[in-house]
Amino acid sequence: MKKALMRSNTHLLLSAVMLFQALAMLLIAFQKEAVNPQALALAIALPLVTWLVTTLMGRVWPVDRAILIMVLFLCSVGIITLSDIAKSDITPRTQALYALVGLAAMFVGAAFIRRFRHWKKFTPALMALCLLALLAPWAPGIGGWYQGARNWVHLGPLSAQPSEFVKPLMILCLASGFSNRPRFARCVPTIAFAAACCGILLTERDLGAVLLYFLTTVFMYYVATSNAFITLSGLGMGAAAAVIAYQALPYVQDRVAIWQNPWIDPEKTGYQLIQALIAIGSGGTFGMGLGLGRPRNIPLYHSDFIFAAISEEFGLIFAIGLLAVYVMIIMRGLIVAYNARTSYHSLASFGLVVMLGLQTMLIVGGNTKLLPLSGVTLPLVCYGGSSLLSTFFSMGLLLGMSSMNAEDEARDIEQLELQEEML
Repeated sequence: MKKALMRSNTHLLLSAVMLFQALAMLLIAFQKEAVNPQALALAIALPLVTWLVTTLMGRVWPVDRAILIMVLFLCSVGIITLSDIAKSDITPRTQALYALVGLAAMFVGAAFIRRFRHWKKFTPALMALCLLALLAPWAPGIGGWYQGARNWVHLGPLSAQPSEFVKPLMILCLASGFSNRPRFARCVPTIAFAAACCGILLTERDLGAVLLYFLTTVFMYYVATSNAFITLSGLGMGAAAAVIAYQALPYVQDRVAIWQNPWIDPEKTGYQLIQALIAIGSGGTFGMGLGLGRPRNIPLYHSDFIFAAISEEFGLIFAIGLLAVYVMIIMRGLIVAYNARTSYHSLASFGLVVMLGLQTMLIVGGNTKLLPLSGVTLPLVCYGGSSLLSTFFSMGLLLGMSSMNAEDEARDIEQLELQEEML
């Protein structure tokens, strides 16, 4: 009865998401005199792909369908928003292609975590691979600077951000090193690995990634060991490092100054944040409507400030609902972590949702002036292939672990029923 009720609820959720996708894209397709054929095609493709992916993955593995549907909803919000506000049809088309590749990455992530359940001996090699990937932007000829950070690599027509792809792999390494409640001495190599990752990212001026990596490591360590003293010491050293970075790096001082008062330089350094705040205020409670706002006034409206663009177009209620979806994914991810049968899978699930929550908090806080701008992206929503593929792979890992929990629970029920029959 309970399973039937849960499946009925996910069917309702799936229907609501598909209806939203179709109506939003139809509104974009017919908002001008000339019909937008790409938006019209997406009005059919988005609900169809959502239904196919949910049905296919649900039949292959007993995954958490609610997490899967909410992940697909967030991705569709990004495609819908970009279809409405992008200056050309190339941007939403490219994002849709990234999403298709991301869906494949999600299946790969689920299959990977299910296939390799015990691979602690491979952790040192994976750590080395992560460090090499993070160092790639410094390689001559392929690395490059973008918006003050050297965190991109360019291979012919393709560009990628290694720090995005390293996120889920780093979490797997941390989960492996911190599993089974080890003593601090045994955690030192794993902590040193995380510190090396943060150090490399700091040299590349990728401050948002540094903060994400550092806080995720601290939270995972505390959950794994319950060692409050070491955890607080780590946070203290992190705070001290932040103060030193503020004193030594002028661009950190600039970001803090803009956060405190963007009006000190409204035409240059403070322009982005001011326009984002104006957009959020203009949207009001119910938004200005698709195609009726002016989000293109915001620099980087398709990436760093897409939450402000969504707030202007859809309004405050929708923006809060969007954040609620992230919260629900995190809550269900924590349930996956709680139900996991091994310390490794529990820590990995926890790390994945903590990383998702921290990233969402940083970008939304930066858009609303609650936190300094950090340069991270809104997961699954903002434009960009690296972030989208990395997050889809991470969610695939989480879904794979949820399917293992479901199988373990079903196996326990079968054994209990057999014992009752024998009695």
